[in-house]
Amino acid sequence: MEKVTKTIGILDKVKWLGLLFGVFMCLFIEPRLGEIWAMGLGTVAGVAFIYICNNEKKTVLSEHVAMDLKEALQTGGYKDSVIEIKHLRAGMLIRIYVVRAGDNAVYCNGIVVQQIERSWYKEKVWITQLVDIDDADAVKTARDTLDEELISDLKKMRDDARGRKK
Repeated sequence: MEKVTKTIGILDKVKWLGLLFGVFMCLFIEPRLGEIWAMGLGTVAGVAFIYICNNEKKTVLSEHVAMDLKEALQTGGYKDSVIEIKHLRAGMLIRIYVVRAGDNAVYCNGIVVQQIERSWYKEKVWITQLVDIDDADAVKTARDTLDEELISDLKKMRDDARGRKK
């Protein structure tokens, strides 16, 4: 955990070096290609570096969260699970597909909720969805269904919020 938080902190700080890299690129290219090309390429280089650092930060966080939740489920006796994490502006969307949990899906959900509540990353989690599937091949079908349900729920929340503002 400490290693992951340290890595994320380093990436948060290092990404701002992209601005410095963009300036250096602009200064070194300007005499050869001109001011317009130098500004364009410097901007692209700086923004690309920041983008790469942000993506790596999300990847490190996702891997840690997936391993943490998978270990918690395995400790609870559920070895067959697939964990999918998406990063949205509001936070992480975590989907857990548990293979053949049956009536114990509620127990699995309790394990996941407890693990998230005890974790340092709980403020980064926005939505958690858990679904029981028959086999690993059913993940795509379950994902499509969860996407549709999520979109309809978000639209309903948006419409309710707009109704209250009027």
